[in-house]
Amino acid sequence: MTSRLPLVVLALLAIVHAAAIGWAQDAPGAANAEVRFDRVWRLVDERYWDVGGLEVDWTDVRERFAPRARAATDDAALHAVLGEMVALLDDDHSRYVAPDEVERVREAYGDLPCIGVFSQADAGDRSSGPVGWRLERGLGVIRVEDLARAGTSSGVRAAVTDLERRGARALALDLRGNPGGRLVEMMTTAGVFVRGLLWRVATRWSLPIPYPALGVPATDLPVAVLVDGEVASAAEGLAGALQASGRAVVIGERTSGNVEAVLPFCLRDGAQVWLATGVLAPIGGPTWEGRGVVPDVESAPGDAEKAAREALLGRE
Repeated sequence: MTSRLPLVVLALLAIVHAAAIGWAQDAPGAANAEVRFDRVWRLVDERYWDVGGLEVDWTDVRERFAPRARAATDDAALHAVLGEMVALLDDDHSRYVAPDEVERVREAYGDLPCIGVFSQADAGDRSSGPVGWRLERGLGVIRVEDLARAGTSSGVRAAVTDLERRGARALALDLRGNPGGRLVEMMTTAGVFVRGLLWRVATRWSLPIPYPALGVPATDLPVAVLVDGEVASAAEGLAGALQASGRAVVIGERTSGNVEAVLPFCLRDGAQVWLATGVLAPIGGPTWEGRGVVPDVESAPGDAEKAAREALLGRE
């Protein structure tokens, strides 16, 4: 797994509280290993967004891993078995997270709300937080490194206000290299520029779930979004939604096409399963999963800002 996981796993935390369920924790030890194994296997079987498209037969996986789970002599051994099993999903988002790693992520990013799981037997120049900006010859460039840290959208809003006050005639939202992050930051950052329902999450276990831009738009200046092949997850959703809504022109390279929507499910022993339960898509079009956001103007990453200036302000 890549170092992006702590970022991309946060993509849907904003809605988890709406579905959270209380539960009692499992006692430590591997005595109830079979129940704990069944809980994780069923979670994937029932909630993974494309279990039928896996390269492995998930029923066969159960037969292979259940004996190993039963044979686990302690928690560490059981966590290792469950981690190896979930890794067979072989996507860039889903992961089994042992309790000690959950604590490390919590220390780095704050509390992680999650959905309780029951087995059937259970019932630039300037900056604000992670955002920097500068003004060059009428073009305000707003650099957003990720959407994981709190304060990203408020930083973008502060940047827009400051750049307009200083005379910007167009804006470039620079997402190059942005690995994504929290769904709420994607929604509130989009809300700086546009209103309305922009996204849906397509799953196999529920109707498509629509999501709106949040907040009051702060500008009507023309906008370009700068992207490259490293842009992923919620950052792709932001770029793609601003493009699909007609609010911005996208400039650069095709993005990574990695927009699986992750929900963290918490287990009774303190572990979590970060599971891709759906894929992010524009409200009225196909998902960006596997194909990415296609730029309106293709440009090498190093030339994207120049291309944005020409697209929005002409050759000055």
